Amino acid sequence: MNIQDYYRKTASASLNASLASLIPPFFFIIYGIIATPEGKMVYLIIPFLAYSFFCYQIYLINDIRTKEIFNEWNGAEKQTTLFEEEQVLLKFLPAPTLRMLIFEAGGQVIGEIRDLRFSSYRWFMPYFFEGLMRKRYGLYDGKNRLNGSFILKKNEIIITDANFEVISQVFIKRSNSRSQMIFQNERKKMTVKQSFLFMDYQFVNQKSNVEARLRKGLIPLEWGSRFKDPNTPVLSFDKVLSVDERLFIYAILMKLFRCSNH
Repeated sequence: MNIQDYYRKTASASLNASLASLIPPFFFIIYGIIATPEGKMVYLIIPFLAYSFFCYQIYLINDIRTKEIFNEWNGAEKQTTLFEEEQVLLKFLPAPTLRMLIFEAGGQVIGEIRDLRFSSYRWFMPYFFEGLMRKRYGLYDGKNRLNGSFILKKNEIIITDANFEVISQVFIKRSNSRSQMIFQNERKKMTVKQSFLFMDYQFVNQKSNVEARLRKGLIPLEWGSRFKDPNTPVLSFDKVLSVDERLFIYAILMKLFRCSNH
């Protein structure tokens, strides 16, 4: 998948949501004509119409972005791997559970974090049921090969390798500051500092060194022909990080954004 495929899929999902949200008003109108001709059913219809209009606008935006990329970009692939890039960009596909796409600057997907046991019926499941299900996510590379997995519990993340052998056990702690969370395993303590005004997450180790940083609004101009949304989150890594250290950071990202774009 590349960034053009992402915009195309997002546009399609938004159009489907827009059309689906028009179905309940259709039945409300029929019922209103028969049972309440004074027009009280209109108050039930307005939220569905507003949501349909909102989804349709998202469809138009992403459809335009798809066509702009087609005209400006040849889609040439770059040979790179998930753990080599010093800067990656994050996007979220519409889904009932987490689907975080990881792009390199050339517009190709080099990784994804998604539910290990995704089922179609979850599209129709009320969100509060998600809390009752086991939260297990896989980290895949650009060729859809599993590189590791994350099991999320109440105050704990278990990180495994591709064979589901446990690599690390990360404990989640609250700090005295509302803008910080602490993630600690047997080897490292990572403090995540968050800005309240805009997206800016700093991943600071026990030596006060910033090992990674996630920010919006910092896309270089040369990336603009591929990433049409200037607020696409950009994740920057310290170049000396090992594979296990990057797995640690991706596990934290899973915890922070597992409810994004549901």
